[in-house]
Amino acid sequence: MPAFDVPLLGTLLLGLVAISGAYTLAVSLGTAGGRPHWLSSARLGSYMTAALIVAALCVLAYAFQTHDFRIRYVARYSDRSMPWWYLLTSLWGGQDGSLLWWAFLLMGWTTACVWWMGDRFRELQPWVIATLMSILLFFVVVMLFAANPFATTPSSIPADGEGLNPLLQNYWMVIHPPTLYMGFVGWSVPFGFAVGALATGRLGNEWLKASRPWVLWAWLFLSVGLVLGMIWSYEELGWGGYWAWDPVENASFMPWLVGTAFLHSVIVQERYGMLRVWNVFLICFAFFMTIFGTFLTRSGLIASVHSFARSDIGIYFSWYLLFLGLACIALIVWRLPKL
Repeated sequence: MPAFDVPLLGTLLLGLVAISGAYTLAVSLGTAGGRPHWLSSARLGSYMTAALIVAALCVLAYAFQTHDFRIRYVARYSDRSMPWWYLLTSLWGGQDGSLLWWAFLLMGWTTACVWWMGDRFRELQPWVIATLMSILLFFVVVMLFAANPFATTPSSIPADGEGLNPLLQNYWMVIHPPTLYMGFVGWSVPFGFAVGALATGRLGNEWLKASRPWVLWAWLFLSVGLVLGMIWSYEELGWGGYWAWDPVENASFMPWLVGTAFLHSVIVQERYGMLRVWNVFLICFAFFMTIFGTFLTRSGLIASVHSFARSDIGIYFSWYLLFLGLACIALIVWRLPKL
């Protein structure tokens, strides 16, 4: 067991992520509000936030590899007999760790997007960064106040952990959830461009061209993740074959359907200038469905092999979904004359 206080270090890093993310959000909004010279600071802030998230994930991975059962999440989802690759999958095998994994992937997409934009899309860019930072802050707040992956065990430190669910100790667990998460989280970037287009009123084809590669990547990862899940379900006895119309399976399928519709309808807008409202709505709805799918697995509302145990964070997601839906509707209605 490590000599230093791993739980404290992990929680401290999450706190620094919150501070760095809030700073980046504020600077991005300041840039959008008429201070274009702040953009470089917003970009730097996003890189710093990403580095802190990577550090937090590495600390949790280190805790698993060293069997630091002072951490409740480590004690609950690992044991000393598990090989290192299953210890790695435990990062996303439970609720608290999966939220950190979500935030890690989000900052990976954010870093790639900020680097890719460079000096282009200068009017959209601060809104994209601000949107992605606001999403990150939601997940960090949930972790800090309701689902901290670095929370310590309330009583004595156990000699061994409970271990990962035997059904999840499968090689598909190494590749299926990360791929599916990549697809889920990837919709955040096109959503950021859609928010930027609505906020600035630049509702022509610029935001479509900017978001298209990110839509394609998100759609591709989600497609591969769904297929991998189908194969795993076919191999696992009692999981219903390739597709059992499980509630969470359906929730993960919805963003794929919406994204497929967008990839087709965007062609109509580019060629004929039609379906502008529809395309903005589709991107917003695709992102909404990724959050809704994440909520379903954590709310305790449905029974599913994909669901985590009932927890207290469902209420956080409920309020966030309400805010997200109302904000998207308000933005679209506000810009209807230009659409």
